[in-house]
Amino acid sequence: MKIAKNLLYEGNNMQLNLINRPQYLNQLLQFQNTEFIKVLTGVRRSGKSYILMLYREYLLKHNINEHQIIYISFEDFDNIDLYEPKKLYSYLKERIISDQRMYILLDEIQYVSDWQKVVNSLRLNPLLDITITGSNSKLSNLLCK
Repeated sequence: MKIAKNLLYEGNNMQLNLINRPQYLNQLLQFQNTEFIKVLTGVRRSGKSYILMLYREYLLKHNINEHQIIYISFEDFDNIDLYEPKKLYSYLKERIISDQRMYILLDEIQYVSDWQKVVNSLRLNPLLDITITGSNSKLSNLLCK
């Protein structure tokens, strides 16, 4: 079973026409390569995932190697095994290149139990740029813990 596939970039010829959203992307870019965890929240179907994909496109167009980007959509059933925090953490750690800046993009993170522990542990590595998305109703309460 292949987990954490990226429909946009891993062997699938699916192409999405992403609408440029410079105001949102620029806000995200202000915190690129910082210790801050970037959190995109909003109501369902508001475009959080597309902004995350725009960020990924931006990175690729600005000479970030695709091996430096780990993108996981938790809405993809292929990734259901990663809902367990230890499995997610192990999966990410296996793919992190220790001496390079890495970009961790986690879409709809609220599906992962105890995701905060995974993200906070990853944040200890200063070479990781972490961006997450989640629906307002499910993520906002968890961010306050």
